Amino acid sequence: MLQKPVTAELGNVSPVIVVPGRYSAKELAYQAEDVAAGLTCNASFDCNANKVLIMPKGWQQREAFLAALEGALSKAAPRQAYYPGAHDRWRAYSKGRSSIHQFGTESAEVLPWTLVRDLDANDREERAFVSESFCPILFETQIGSADPVEFLDRAVTFANDRLWGTLSAGLVVHPKTSKDPMLGAAVDRAITKLRYGAVCVNAWAGYLFAFVTPPWGAYPGSSSADIQSGSGWVHNTPMLEGIEKAVLRHPITAMPKPAYFPSHRSAHVLMPRMTALEENSRWMRVPGVMAAAMQA
Repeated sequence: MLQKPVTAELGNVSPVIVVPGRYSAKELAYQAEDVAAGLTCNASFDCNANKVLIMPKGWQQREAFLAALEGALSKAAPRQAYYPGAHDRWRAYSKGRSSIHQFGTESAEVLPWTLVRDLDANDREERAFVSESFCPILFETQIGSADPVEFLDRAVTFANDRLWGTLSAGLVVHPKTSKDPMLGAAVDRAITKLRYGAVCVNAWAGYLFAFVTPPWGAYPGSSSADIQSGSGWVHNTPMLEGIEKAVLRHPITAMPKPAYFPSHRSAHVLMPRMTALEENSRWMRVPGVMAAAMQA
């Protein structure tokens, strides 16, 4: 029997919890594309790819949010489904769905971006909740109500108890919600109670991973018999100990848009320039990075 401790970072059925509020069309569009970006980045072959969208029952802007999400997916360029077994998993997870929306066409090289709406949150046999599809498919379910406090309590319980994995989770929160004393406290409670190693507000968890300095890993406590998303931490430049989770808070919108957004027009120019800057930091490289970023 192996006695030496082993650390590892594994996958996750990553939730995105959309907290009800009154969002502008611009805010909805930005956050919907951020959710889409968390699915399409690297053709969805990421440990932290968005997998389950948790929406409040009775929220008046649900259809507008989903329409913006579908619009972003419909405009996202197809990417090669290179990971072994992706086609078989996509068929297994999408087969027999009554409310499925595909954006693109399946081929030997490509899988369509896929949104499956209206999953039954009470279905204990739902495979989308208990195993990671690791292919470009996002599931949507509704729980709770349009009351933010009740919804957050129900959503956190659902994410913690029903979704497999403990790596990363996202929250979409309107600034007015965060600033309200009662609602802001409910958001903070949700962040505290989420049993995930990364909790990101208004940004995909890949953003936190890309910063490299914060610790990245599964929520502590899993046993080797049920390892979930792994154990231990990577990155963690300050060499912090006793970590429970890393939390990132992002504005509801940002300009320029992040390079991982599927609609970013100059990511192919920006990312090599950013890599060169990281490799050899010089002020003379900064204008080129800024110029490419502003062309988003």
